[in-house]
Amino acid sequence: MSHEKWLITGLSTIVLVIVSLTAALTISLGWSLLAVCTLLFVLIHPLIWLAWRYYWFWCQNIMQLTTYSQMLKEGEQNLHLKTAHKDNLLVELQREIESLANKKNSQQSHSQSLEHLLSGMLDSWSVPVCLFDQQLNLTYRNGAMNEQLQQPMLVGSAAKDLGFSLQDSQLCHPKFAQQWQCQSINYLYQGKKHWLFSALDISQLLHQTQTTTQQNLIRVLGHELRNSLTPMSSMADTLLASEHLDEQRTRLVLSRIHQRSDRLLSFVGQYSQLAQLPLPKLQWFNIEEVLTEATAMIDESKCEIDFKGNEQCFGDAEQLAQIMINLLKNSQEACQQEITKVTIKSYYHQQSQVLELSDDGPGFANLSNVLTPFYTTKQQGSGIGLSLCAEIIRNHGGQLTVSNQRDSGAKISMSWPLIKSDN
Repeated sequence: MSHEKWLITGLSTIVLVIVSLTAALTISLGWSLLAVCTLLFVLIHPLIWLAWRYYWFWCQNIMQLTTYSQMLKEGEQNLHLKTAHKDNLLVELQREIESLANKKNSQQSHSQSLEHLLSGMLDSWSVPVCLFDQQLNLTYRNGAMNEQLQQPMLVGSAAKDLGFSLQDSQLCHPKFAQQWQCQSINYLYQGKKHWLFSALDISQLLHQTQTTTQQNLIRVLGHELRNSLTPMSSMADTLLASEHLDEQRTRLVLSRIHQRSDRLLSFVGQYSQLAQLPLPKLQWFNIEEVLTEATAMIDESKCEIDFKGNEQCFGDAEQLAQIMINLLKNSQEACQQEITKVTIKSYYHQQSQVLELSDDGPGFANLSNVLTPFYTTKQQGSGIGLSLCAEIIRNHGGQLTVSNQRDSGAKISMSWPLIKSDN
Protein backbone atom coordinates (compact mmCIF):
# COMPACT_ATOMS: atom_id res chain seq x y z
CA MET A 1 0.00 0.00 0.00
CA SER A 2 1.32 3.47 -0.89
CA HIS A 3 2.25 6.15 1.63
CA GLU A 4 -0.72 8.25 0.54
CA LYS A 5 -3.16 5.44 1.29
CA TRP A 6 -1.46 4.79 4.63
CA LEU A 7 -1.96 8.48 5.54
CA ILE A 8 -5.66 8.46 4.54
CA THR A 9 -6.23 5.26 6.49
CA GLY A 10 -4.45 6.66 9.55
CA LEU A 11 -6.37 9.94 9.54
CA SER A 12 -9.69 8.14 9.02
CA THR A 13 -8.90 5.80 11.92
CA ILE A 14 -8.08 8.75 14.24
CA VAL A 15 -11.37 10.48 13.37
CA LEU A 16 -13.34 7.28 13.99
CA VAL A 17 -11.58 6.67 17.32
CA ILE A 18 -12.31 10.22 18.52
CA VAL A 19 -15.96 9.96 17.46
CA SER A 20 -16.33 6.53 19.08
CA LEU A 21 -14.76 7.63 22.37
CA THR A 22 -16.93 10.76 22.47
CA ALA A 23 -20.10 8.72 21.86
CA ALA A 24 -19.14 6.17 24.52
CA LEU A 25 -18.37 8.94 27.06
CA THR A 26 -21.65 10.81 26.49
CA ILE A 27 -23.73 7.62 26.71
CA SER A 28 -22.01 6.64 29.98
CA LEU A 29 -22.92 10.05 31.35
CA GLY A 30 -26.58 9.34 30.61
CA TRP A 31 -27.02 11.69 27.69
CA SER A 32 -30.09 11.22 25.56
CA LEU A 33 -29.75 9.78 22.06
CA LEU A 34 -30.64 13.10 20.47
CA ALA A 35 -28.01 14.91 22.50
CA VAL A 36 -25.35 12.33 21.58
CA CYS A 37 -26.15 12.53 17.86
CA THR A 38 -26.18 16.33 17.98
CA LEU A 39 -22.76 16.39 19.66
CA LEU A 40 -21.29 13.92 17.21
CA PHE A 41 -22.71 15.86 14.26
CA VAL A 42 -21.16 19.04 15.54
CA LEU A 43 -17.84 17.32 16.36
CA ILE A 44 -17.36 15.31 13.15
CA HIS A 45 -17.20 18.34 10.86
CA PRO A 46 -14.15 20.03 12.49
CA LEU A 47 -12.43 16.62 12.80
CA ILE A 48 -12.86 15.95 9.07
CA TRP A 49 -11.71 19.48 8.24
CA LEU A 50 -8.57 19.12 10.40
CA ALA A 51 -7.79 15.72 8.84
CA TRP A 52 -8.27 17.13 5.34
CA ARG A 53 -6.08 20.13 6.14
CA TYR A 54 -3.30 17.86 7.40
CA TYR A 55 -3.58 15.68 4.32
CA TRP A 56 -3.57 18.70 2.05
CA PHE A 57 -0.51 20.21 3.83
CA TRP A 58 1.37 16.95 3.32
CA CYS A 59 0.34 16.63 -0.36
CA GLN A 60 0.98 20.28 -1.14
CA ASN A 61 4.68 20.07 -0.22
CA ILE A 62 5.13 16.90 -2.25
CA MET A 63 3.28 18.31 -5.26
CA GLN A 64 5.29 21.53 -5.11
CA LEU A 65 8.54 19.56 -5.14
CA THR A 66 7.24 17.38 -7.96
CA THR A 67 6.16 20.40 -10.05
CA TYR A 68 9.45 22.14 -9.32
CA SER A 69 11.42 19.07 -10.44
CA GLN A 70 9.38 18.74 -13.64
CA MET A 71 9.87 22.41 -14.52
CA LEU A 72 13.61 22.12 -13.92
CA LYS A 73 13.70 19.01 -16.09
CA GLU A 74 12.07 20.96 -18.93
CA GLY A 75 14.73 23.65 -18.66
CA GLU A 76 12.80 26.34 -16.77
CA GLN A 77 15.38 28.38 -14.86
CA ASN A 78 13.27 31.32 -13.63
CA LEU A 79 11.14 29.22 -11.26
CA HIS A 80 11.94 29.39 -7.54
CA LEU A 81 10.38 27.22 -4.83
CA LYS A 82 8.84 28.94 -1.80
CA THR A 83 11.29 28.77 1.06
CA ALA A 84 10.12 26.22 3.63
CA HIS A 85 10.55 26.47 7.38
CA LYS A 86 14.00 25.41 8.53
CA ASP A 87 12.51 22.62 10.65
CA ASN A 88 10.61 21.18 7.68
CA LEU A 89 11.73 17.64 6.89
CA LEU A 90 11.56 18.39 3.16
CA VAL A 91 14.12 21.20 3.29
CA GLU A 92 17.06 18.85 2.67
CA LEU A 93 15.20 17.24 -0.21
CA GLN A 94 14.54 20.68 -1.69
CA ARG A 95 18.23 21.57 -1.45
CA GLU A 96 19.30 18.35 -3.15
CA ILE A 97 16.84 18.95 -5.98
CA GLU A 98 18.12 22.49 -6.48
CA SER A 99 21.72 21.27 -6.40
CA LEU A 100 21.00 18.64 -9.05
CA ALA A 101 19.13 21.21 -11.13
CA ASN A 102 22.04 23.67 -10.99
CA LYS A 103 24.50 20.94 -11.98
CA LYS A 104 22.27 19.81 -14.82
CA ASN A 105 21.82 23.39 -16.06
CA SER A 106 25.57 23.94 -15.98
CA GLN A 107 26.26 20.76 -17.93
CA GLN A 108 23.48 21.50 -20.39
CA SER A 109 24.75 25.05 -20.93
CA HIS A 110 28.28 23.73 -21.55
CA SER A 111 26.97 21.05 -23.89
CA GLN A 112 24.86 23.54 -25.81
CA SER A 113 27.81 25.91 -26.15
CA LEU A 114 30.01 23.10 -27.44
CA GLU A 115 27.33 21.87 -29.83
CA HIS A 116 26.79 25.39 -31.09
CA LEU A 117 30.53 25.82 -31.65
CA LEU A 118 30.86 22.50 -33.47
CA SER A 119 27.76 23.19 -35.53
CA GLY A 120 29.12 26.58 -36.55
CA MET A 121 32.47 25.07 -37.51
CA LEU A 122 30.91 22.26 -39.54
CA ASP A 123 28.48 24.64 -41.28
CA SER A 124 31.41 26.66 -42.60
CA TRP A 125 33.47 23.59 -43.47
CA SER A 126 33.85 22.71 -47.15
CA VAL A 127 33.94 18.96 -46.42
CA PRO A 128 30.49 17.27 -46.61
CA VAL A 129 29.48 15.98 -43.16
CA CYS A 130 26.30 14.44 -41.77
CA LEU A 131 25.26 12.69 -38.55
CA PHE A 132 22.88 9.78 -38.00
CA ASP A 133 21.40 8.39 -34.79
CA GLN A 134 21.20 4.76 -33.67
CA GLN A 135 18.28 4.07 -36.03
CA LEU A 136 20.25 5.66 -38.91
CA ASN A 137 17.97 8.70 -39.01
CA LEU A 138 19.53 12.01 -40.02
CA THR A 139 20.25 14.36 -37.10
CA TYR A 140 22.56 16.90 -38.78
CA ARG A 141 24.02 17.82 -42.19
CA ASN A 142 26.15 20.79 -43.15
CA GLY A 143 25.81 23.02 -46.20
CA ALA A 144 28.52 21.18 -48.14
CA MET A 145 26.58 17.91 -47.86
CA ASN A 146 23.40 19.59 -49.11
CA GLU A 147 25.30 21.08 -52.02
CA GLN A 148 26.81 17.75 -53.05
CA LEU A 149 23.68 15.59 -52.83
CA GLN A 150 21.36 18.19 -54.38
CA GLN A 151 18.26 16.77 -52.66
CA PRO A 152 16.15 17.64 -49.59
CA MET A 153 17.88 16.39 -46.45
CA LEU A 154 15.30 16.79 -43.71
CA VAL A 155 16.33 16.03 -40.15
CA GLY A 156 14.78 12.71 -39.17
CA SER A 157 14.98 11.23 -42.67
CA ALA A 158 16.15 7.63 -42.91
CA ALA A 159 19.65 7.08 -44.28
CA LYS A 160 18.43 4.68 -46.96
CA ASP A 161 15.91 7.27 -48.22
CA LEU A 162 18.83 9.65 -48.73
CA GLY A 163 20.81 7.05 -50.69
CA PHE A 164 23.12 5.91 -47.88
CA SER A 165 23.77 2.23 -47.18
CA LEU A 166 25.66 0.42 -44.41
CA GLN A 167 28.29 -2.01 -45.70
CA ASP A 168 30.88 -3.69 -43.46
CA SER A 169 30.11 -1.21 -40.64
CA GLN A 170 30.81 1.70 -43.02
CA LEU A 171 28.32 4.18 -44.48
CA CYS A 172 28.61 4.75 -48.22
CA HIS A 173 26.78 6.72 -50.90
CA PRO A 174 26.90 6.37 -54.72
CA LYS A 175 27.62 10.09 -55.03
CA PHE A 176 30.93 9.61 -53.22
CA ALA A 177 31.95 6.37 -54.94
CA GLN A 178 34.68 7.88 -57.13
CA GLN A 179 37.38 10.46 -56.43
CA TRP A 180 36.16 10.77 -52.84
CA GLN A 181 37.74 9.49 -49.66
CA CYS A 182 34.87 8.56 -47.33
CA GLN A 183 35.09 7.90 -43.61
CA SER A 184 32.45 6.62 -41.19
CA ILE A 185 32.89 6.90 -37.44
CA ASN A 186 30.47 5.41 -34.90
CA TYR A 187 30.49 6.75 -31.36
CA LEU A 188 28.40 6.66 -28.18
CA TYR A 189 26.50 9.78 -27.13
CA GLN A 190 24.26 9.66 -24.05
CA GLY A 191 24.46 5.88 -24.11
CA LYS A 192 23.28 5.60 -27.72
CA LYS A 193 25.22 4.78 -30.87
CA HIS A 194 25.59 7.52 -33.47
CA TRP A 195 27.26 7.72 -36.88
CA LEU A 196 29.38 10.48 -38.44
CA PHE A 197 29.91 10.39 -42.20
CA SER A 198 32.40 12.64 -44.01
CA ALA A 199 33.71 12.72 -47.57
CA LEU A 200 36.91 14.38 -48.81
CA ASP A 201 37.33 15.31 -52.47
CA ILE A 202 40.69 13.88 -53.59
CA SER A 203 40.22 14.42 -57.33
CA GLN A 204 42.81 17.21 -57.38
CA LEU A 205 45.30 15.08 -55.44
CA LEU A 206 44.69 12.12 -57.76
CA HIS A 207 45.20 14.36 -60.77
CA GLN A 208 48.46 15.72 -59.38
CA THR A 209 49.68 12.22 -58.55
CA GLN A 210 48.73 10.97 -62.00
CA THR A 211 50.47 13.92 -63.65
CA THR A 212 53.62 13.38 -61.59
CA THR A 213 53.63 9.67 -62.40
CA GLN A 214 53.22 10.36 -66.11
CA GLN A 215 56.01 12.93 -66.05
CA ASN A 216 58.34 10.51 -64.26
CA LEU A 217 57.44 7.75 -66.69
CA ILE A 218 58.04 9.96 -69.73
CA ARG A 219 61.32 11.23 -68.27
CA VAL A 220 62.67 7.78 -67.43
CA LEU A 221 61.46 6.08 -70.59
CA GLY A 222 62.83 8.94 -72.68
CA HIS A 223 66.18 8.70 -70.93
CA GLU A 224 66.38 4.94 -71.37
CA LEU A 225 65.24 5.05 -74.98
CA ARG A 226 67.77 7.74 -75.86
CA ASN A 227 70.58 5.87 -74.11
CA SER A 228 69.75 2.68 -75.99
CA LEU A 229 68.50 3.86 -79.39
CA THR A 230 71.07 6.62 -79.99
CA PRO A 231 74.13 4.29 -80.09
CA MET A 232 72.10 1.67 -81.95
CA SER A 233 71.18 4.24 -84.61
CA SER A 234 74.77 5.45 -84.80
CA MET A 235 76.13 1.93 -85.27
CA ALA A 236 73.50 1.20 -87.92
CA ASP A 237 74.37 4.40 -89.80
CA THR A 238 78.06 3.52 -89.71
CA LEU A 239 77.31 0.06 -91.02
CA LEU A 240 75.02 1.35 -93.78
CA ALA A 241 77.58 4.00 -94.82
CA SER A 242 80.15 1.32 -95.62
CA GLU A 243 80.33 0.34 -99.29
CA HIS A 244 81.36 -3.18 -98.41
CA LEU A 245 79.89 -4.98 -95.39
CA ASP A 246 82.59 -6.69 -93.41
CA GLU A 247 81.15 -9.84 -91.80
CA GLN A 248 83.14 -9.52 -88.59
CA ARG A 249 82.27 -5.85 -88.20
CA THR A 250 78.63 -6.52 -89.06
CA ARG A 251 78.45 -9.25 -86.43
CA LEU A 252 80.03 -6.93 -83.85
CA VAL A 253 77.49 -4.18 -84.59
CA LEU A 254 74.57 -6.61 -84.47
CA SER A 255 75.89 -8.07 -81.24
CA ARG A 256 76.00 -4.64 -79.61
CA ILE A 257 72.51 -3.81 -80.91
CA HIS A 258 71.34 -7.11 -79.48
CA GLN A 259 72.87 -6.28 -76.09
CA ARG A 260 71.28 -2.85 -76.06
CA SER A 261 67.91 -4.31 -77.03
CA ASP A 262 68.11 -6.89 -74.24
CA ARG A 263 68.92 -4.16 -71.74
CA LEU A 264 65.96 -2.06 -72.89
CA LEU A 265 63.62 -5.07 -72.76
CA SER A 266 64.93 -5.90 -69.29
CA PHE A 267 64.16 -2.36 -68.14
CA VAL A 268 60.60 -2.52 -69.51
CA GLY A 269 60.10 -5.88 -67.85
CA GLN A 270 61.32 -4.53 -64.51
CA TYR A 271 59.01 -1.54 -64.75
CA SER A 272 56.04 -3.80 -65.54
CA GLN A 273 56.97 -5.95 -62.56
CA LEU A 274 56.96 -2.88 -60.31
CA ALA A 275 53.58 -1.69 -61.61
CA GLN A 276 51.79 -5.07 -61.45
CA LEU A 277 52.94 -6.93 -58.36
CA PRO A 278 50.76 -9.92 -57.42
CA LEU A 279 49.32 -10.17 -53.92
CA PRO A 280 51.68 -11.98 -51.52
CA LYS A 281 50.88 -15.55 -50.52
CA LEU A 282 51.69 -15.48 -46.82
CA GLN A 283 52.98 -18.71 -45.29
CA TRP A 284 55.84 -20.11 -43.21
CA PHE A 285 58.97 -21.21 -45.09
CA ASN A 286 62.70 -21.80 -44.58
CA ILE A 287 64.61 -18.59 -45.24
CA GLU A 288 67.90 -20.45 -45.82
CA GLU A 289 66.39 -22.22 -48.85
CA VAL A 290 65.44 -18.81 -50.27
CA LEU A 291 68.98 -17.50 -49.64
CA THR A 292 70.43 -20.52 -51.44
CA GLU A 293 68.22 -19.77 -54.44
CA ALA A 294 69.15 -16.08 -54.39
CA THR A 295 72.87 -16.79 -54.06
CA ALA A 296 72.75 -18.98 -57.16
CA MET A 297 71.68 -15.92 -59.20
CA ILE A 298 74.86 -13.97 -58.38
CA ASP A 299 78.59 -14.65 -58.54
CA GLU A 300 78.99 -16.80 -55.41
CA SER A 301 82.77 -16.63 -55.55
CA LYS A 302 82.65 -12.88 -54.89
CA CYS A 303 80.04 -12.88 -52.13
CA GLU A 304 80.34 -14.19 -48.57
CA ILE A 305 76.97 -14.49 -46.78
CA ASP A 306 76.67 -14.82 -43.00
CA PHE A 307 73.15 -15.81 -41.91
CA LYS A 308 72.01 -15.39 -38.29
CA GLY A 309 68.69 -15.92 -36.52
CA ASN A 310 65.51 -17.91 -37.11
CA GLU A 311 65.35 -20.17 -40.12
CA GLN A 312 61.54 -20.11 -40.16
CA CYS A 313 60.28 -16.96 -41.87
CA PHE A 314 56.72 -15.72 -42.55
CA GLY A 315 55.81 -14.17 -45.90
CA ASP A 316 55.75 -14.85 -49.63
CA ALA A 317 58.79 -17.00 -50.37
CA GLU A 318 58.95 -16.17 -54.09
CA GLN A 319 58.70 -12.41 -53.62
CA LEU A 320 61.19 -12.42 -50.75
CA ALA A 321 63.58 -14.41 -52.96
CA GLN A 322 63.33 -11.61 -55.53
CA ILE A 323 64.14 -9.10 -52.78
CA MET A 324 67.22 -11.06 -51.74
CA ILE A 325 68.43 -11.31 -55.35
CA ASN A 326 68.11 -7.55 -55.84
CA LEU A 327 69.75 -6.68 -52.52
CA LEU A 328 72.64 -9.11 -52.97
CA LYS A 329 73.26 -7.78 -56.48
CA ASN A 330 73.21 -4.22 -55.19
CA SER A 331 75.70 -5.07 -52.44
CA GLN A 332 78.00 -6.86 -54.85
CA GLU A 333 77.89 -4.00 -57.37
CA ALA A 334 78.46 -1.33 -54.70
CA CYS A 335 81.35 -3.00 -52.86
CA GLN A 336 84.84 -2.38 -54.21
CA GLN A 337 86.51 -5.32 -52.48
CA GLU A 338 87.12 -8.61 -54.24
CA ILE A 339 84.81 -10.41 -51.82
CA THR A 340 81.60 -8.78 -50.58
CA LYS A 341 80.65 -9.66 -47.00
CA VAL A 342 76.89 -9.63 -46.39
CA THR A 343 75.25 -10.29 -43.01
CA ILE A 344 71.57 -11.34 -42.97
CA LYS A 345 69.54 -11.52 -39.75
CA SER A 346 66.08 -13.01 -39.33
CA TYR A 347 64.11 -12.63 -36.08
CA TYR A 348 60.73 -11.75 -34.57
CA HIS A 349 60.00 -8.50 -32.76
CA GLN A 350 56.64 -7.49 -31.23
CA GLN A 351 54.52 -9.79 -33.41
CA SER A 352 56.49 -8.80 -36.51
CA GLN A 353 58.83 -10.62 -38.88
CA VAL A 354 62.12 -8.75 -39.27
CA LEU A 355 64.82 -9.22 -41.90
CA GLU A 356 68.03 -7.17 -41.85
CA LEU A 357 70.74 -7.12 -44.50
CA SER A 358 74.03 -5.24 -44.08
CA ASP A 359 77.23 -5.21 -46.13
CA ASP A 360 80.78 -3.83 -45.87
CA GLY A 361 80.53 -1.52 -48.88
CA PRO A 362 80.65 2.29 -49.03
CA GLY A 363 76.97 2.71 -48.10
CA PHE A 364 74.31 4.79 -49.81
CA ALA A 365 75.39 8.03 -51.46
CA ASN A 366 71.96 9.70 -51.13
CA LEU A 367 69.70 8.27 -48.43
CA SER A 368 66.86 10.75 -49.11
CA ASN A 369 66.29 9.50 -52.68
CA VAL A 370 67.39 5.89 -52.43
CA LEU A 371 63.79 4.56 -52.41
CA THR A 372 62.56 6.97 -55.10
CA PRO A 373 61.50 4.99 -58.20
CA PHE A 374 63.83 5.38 -61.20
CA TYR A 375 66.49 7.19 -59.12
CA THR A 376 69.95 5.64 -59.41
CA THR A 377 73.60 6.60 -59.07
CA LYS A 378 74.82 3.66 -61.18
CA GLN A 379 75.69 4.10 -64.81
CA GLN A 380 73.96 0.86 -65.73
CA GLY A 381 71.19 1.07 -63.11
CA SER A 382 67.46 1.52 -63.68
CA GLY A 383 66.50 2.75 -60.21
CA ILE A 384 63.82 0.09 -59.87
CA GLY A 385 65.45 -2.60 -57.71
CA LEU A 386 65.03 -1.01 -54.26
CA SER A 387 61.65 0.46 -55.24
CA LEU A 388 60.49 -3.04 -56.13
CA CYS A 389 61.71 -4.37 -52.77
CA ALA A 390 59.94 -1.58 -50.87
CA GLU A 391 56.69 -2.20 -52.78
CA ILE A 392 56.81 -5.93 -52.00
CA ILE A 393 57.25 -5.22 -48.27
CA ARG A 394 54.38 -2.69 -48.37
CA ASN A 395 52.17 -5.38 -49.89
CA HIS A 396 53.11 -7.54 -46.90
CA GLY A 397 51.73 -4.78 -44.65
CA GLY A 398 55.16 -3.64 -43.47
CA GLN A 399 57.90 -1.17 -44.31
CA LEU A 400 61.47 -1.12 -45.64
CA THR A 401 64.03 1.31 -44.23
CA VAL A 402 67.57 2.05 -45.38
CA SER A 403 70.51 3.50 -43.46
CA ASN A 404 74.29 3.67 -43.42
CA GLN A 405 76.22 1.91 -40.69
CA ARG A 406 78.47 3.89 -38.39
CA ASP A 407 81.70 2.26 -39.57
CA SER A 408 80.99 1.45 -43.20
CA GLY A 409 78.42 -0.29 -45.33
CA ALA A 410 74.71 -0.09 -45.98
CA LYS A 411 71.93 -1.55 -43.86
CA ILE A 412 68.41 -2.45 -45.02
CA SER A 413 65.72 -3.38 -42.49
CA MET A 414 62.38 -4.96 -43.41
CA SER A 415 59.52 -5.75 -41.03
CA TRP A 416 55.89 -6.84 -41.49
CA PRO A 417 53.16 -8.35 -39.25
CA LEU A 418 53.11 -12.03 -38.35
CA ILE A 419 49.45 -12.32 -39.38
CA LYS A 420 47.56 -13.18 -42.53
CA SER A 421 45.83 -9.98 -43.64
CA ASP A 422 43.44 -9.33 -46.52
CA ASN A 423 45.74 -7.38 -48.82
